[in-house]
Amino acid sequence: MNVVLKLFNQNKKANQLLLIYGLYCLSLLLVRAKITNSIYLFFLIWNVFLAIIPYAITSHLLTLDLKKTAKFKVLAIMAVWLAFVPNAFYIITDLVHLVNSDDRVFWLDLIILSSYALIGFAFGILSLLDFEKIVQQFLPLKNTNFIIPAICFLCGIGIYIGRILRYNSWDIISNPIDLAFDLFQMAISLKSILFSIHFGVFIYFSFLIKKNLTSNHPSHGNTNL
Repeated sequence: MNVVLKLFNQNKKANQLLLIYGLYCLSLLLVRAKITNSIYLFFLIWNVFLAIIPYAITSHLLTLDLKKTAKFKVLAIMAVWLAFVPNAFYIITDLVHLVNSDDRVFWLDLIILSSYALIGFAFGILSLLDFEKIVQQFLPLKNTNFIIPAICFLCGIGIYIGRILRYNSWDIISNPIDLAFDLFQMAISLKSILFSIHFGVFIYFSFLIKKNLTSNHPSHGNTNL
């Protein structure tokens, strides 16, 4: 519990807002369940949990004295982060489930799916901002300007792997051979490359908008709130 509180207080104001918004998102699902007598769309809770993981990882790293932490440990943690961070942005593709909604709850489902996509993106963007801070402790700023777009492109690849190829983060360990084969096929497919680029650009511009709006807001200064 102490660890959770420490991570929560790392960016307390933003985390309080995310917690309140998360409760709102949960209440929407409960209302839908009451109306339809169905738990359809409850998988969104799991997807949000997966989106929280990369944010929790970068929040944890920022609590450490990274220059005194073993580089191997930092790199290992960041590798885990890289495997999970696409999950935060993947939720936006859950909008495809809107086609399964009937007229009675169509607009409610639109709000639910959009709300969960927004909170997932929020966790992802905050995690990218934290990651940028972490990288800047080891590399010059000009290198960071190339790393973040590359990470966003990799997130686009991760979204393709999850939505189109239907793999999960843990398939890296549990099903590496099939994953490697499909990744090879993906690498020579124009469709998959364009898909990844467009999602990567979308994520990167979302990151830039959040970063610049924050840094230019007179009441926030250079914080991540």
